[in-house]
Amino acid sequence: MKTSIQVDTATFRGKARAYVDQKVAPAFVDAINVAANAAKAAVVEAMPKYLDRPNPFTLQGVQVLPAVVGATGPKAGALVRIQRDQAEYLQYQVYGGDRGPGDVATTSEGPIVPGADATLDAYGNMPDGYISQAMMDPDVAWVTLKEGEPPALIRDRGGHMEILALIVHEIHYEARFPFLDIVTQAAAAALLGAFGAAVTYRGRL
Repeated sequence: MKTSIQVDTATFRGKARAYVDQKVAPAFVDAINVAANAAKAAVVEAMPKYLDRPNPFTLQGVQVLPAVVGATGPKAGALVRIQRDQAEYLQYQVYGGDRGPGDVATTSEGPIVPGADATLDAYGNMPDGYISQAMMDPDVAWVTLKEGEPPALIRDRGGHMEILALIVHEIHYEARFPFLDIVTQAAAAALLGAFGAAVTYRGRL
């Protein structure tokens, strides 16, 4: 006795493809975005550990560009990045390097750093507009303290000199914020569980 079994493979392939397109691909994108947002949260959480009193501007600089499902399938990738304005500063914490004349937030002679008598905000920085406001005082001026060195912003207190700010030739930074490691580890830890949850959720739709 012979038995013949016929399978409509074309129909099966069509249904399988539809399931992947309608359920699995969106679930994969959902999982990638969950993992990306977990990585973003990990970066923000780690900033106070590696950086000296990061201010709200810095903490708000972490951004996720989400993965999306396009007309031809998923663009299987989300981007976790530091936004441009914050990256101009944080690049030195991530990669190290030297910041000198002409770089972001510098003068033609070099970066400005707080002097011993500077007024600092809660994050250890000179407040916005600090230099221009100090310059409104007639007893404040840029003074060359040492020949061949950039000037310092000095307040004359009548026999007592306050150093409000200094221009230095350059500032050297050592890499100390492991941005890539934090993102990679947090995303990997979240991805598998997020994918399982996303497949379950999409399967119910």
